[in-house]
Amino acid sequence: DVRACIVTCGGLCPGLNTVIKEIVCGLNFMYGVNEVIGVDCGFRGFYSRNTVSLTPKSVSDIHKRGGTILGTSRGGHDTSKIVDNIQDREINQVYIIGGDGTQKGASAIYKEIRRRGLKVAVAGIPKTIDNDIPVIDKSFGFDTAVEEAQRAINAAHVEATSVENGIGLVKLMGRYSGFIAMYATLASRDVDCCLIPESPFYLEGKGGLYEFIAKRLRESGHMVIVIAEGAGQDLVAESTEQEDASGNKLLKDVGLW
Repeated sequence: DVRACIVTCGGLCPGLNTVIKEIVCGLNFMYGVNEVIGVDCGFRGFYSRNTVSLTPKSVSDIHKRGGTILGTSRGGHDTSKIVDNIQDREINQVYIIGGDGTQKGASAIYKEIRRRGLKVAVAGIPKTIDNDIPVIDKSFGFDTAVEEAQRAINAAHVEATSVENGIGLVKLMGRYSGFIAMYATLASRDVDCCLIPESPFYLEGKGGLYEFIAKRLRESGHMVIVIAEGAGQDLVAESTEQEDASGNKLLKDVGLW
């Protein structure tokens, strides 16, 4: 018999509860799986033994809520303790929903399970509103992120047009990919410049960003710049090798310059 568990880790993302619901309902209706456990508050929930039973009835309307009904956290990954708990509970399917750091943890869990010779399947479900996964058309949460970015761009445009030589600067998610920034720019008619990690740029000299800003301000008296958080990292003064709790490199704040 299949005994499955689901865990959500890392930052929040639109659509998390929908993914949880589809896993539970898919396992039940298509494969007859009746035992699905939700692990509370990320990887830590495995060895703190905080779990909740998930059934099609209990998840019937969770897609209407934001966040994740299971709770989430960053870090707290102890591979040995997690696999001990999986083994103790006789779980044989593990669904791990999370970003880069979480999937590294999922890989470590799989390797430990394989080392112990356990018959457990580990499925990593990528959670990224950045849409930076090449093998799928669109990651869940991306459309919502672009839609919400429109609000920020519209507000920045109003502010910029209200003062002389006003510049509205909107920094959006996108560590190594500029999908949100670019799609939001294409959906808006108010953006004058979009800066993304995939397209290097320079500040000074002919053809530089400063020259373009000066030209645009002379022509229109205002402008809106959209920038992905990972763009222009080579232009920011200090470098850092620090990581967050999920093991992701901490980016420098490109918005400050």
